[in-house]
Amino acid sequence: MKKALFSLGLLLAITTSNAQTILSEDFEGATFPSAGWTRTQTVAGRPWQLTSAFPTSTSGFLISGTKSAGVDYINQSNNATLVSPAFSLAGTTTPVLRFKVKVGWNYMIGQNLGNLTAQISTDGGTAWTTLWDEDTEAGFTDDGDNNPATDLYNTVSVQKALTAYAGQANVKIRFQYIANDADAISIDDILVLGNATLGTQEASSKAKDAVALYPNPTKGEINIKAEQKIKSTTVFDMTGKSLLQNDTEKADISSLPKGTYLVKISFADGSTSTRKVIKH
Repeated sequence: MKKALFSLGLLLAITTSNAQTILSEDFEGATFPSAGWTRTQTVAGRPWQLTSAFPTSTSGFLISGTKSAGVDYINQSNNATLVSPAFSLAGTTTPVLRFKVKVGWNYMIGQNLGNLTAQISTDGGTAWTTLWDEDTEAGFTDDGDNNPATDLYNTVSVQKALTAYAGQANVKIRFQYIANDADAISIDDILVLGNATLGTQEASSKAKDAVALYPNPTKGEINIKAEQKIKSTTVFDMTGKSLLQNDTEKADISSLPKGTYLVKISFADGSTSTRKVIKH
């Protein structure tokens, strides 16, 4: 079973002081697909659906709220699409697409057994242009152990400028999953905003990237170096179970068996960073 083990959020920001919400979908409604959304698939048992209804994968594919949409994996070829209602970008100058997405690095990217794309149509769904695909998304994480069973299924927040499509009046967004025995995927919190400005939380991102754990591998004691003030550290096993917690820049896993663990560092500004550590 391929399952989500831990979710690492990569935060992105959009300046929306004058932004108009043109399309908003968080899949929290009573029915799926939501009104105006359509779906197709080549395998009847693997359509786009709520992740809570996945036949094989665990609930770890939930991204936010109580519901997320996704496609569960199957050991055969599948082509599944989820298409938005038509909307208009007339009167906009800098529209933006925003959504959150979760995939497993090994099967979808490392082995490239599947592809997930976000596409746009300006003729009501006849022709499609790819805006984003998971293979070129830098935010997805390979944990480096070459073991797909312990992949980190991290959530990435995606923003794509739609400036080239400003003024179009018959627009649709499509999420397409094409795979053969790849992995489950999920999306959530889809927004199309008019006249928005792309941006990133650069300070937080740089601080997270600068986090270092040493020695790694370790026999027990772990030192944590970061540019931000550390509020707490929590050690998890690879199933996501919390094992140890403290409020210092050190962690001691001497009492734990040999193996691989995740160390989550929480910073004073509310941001977090998670790193893998191996105990000999």
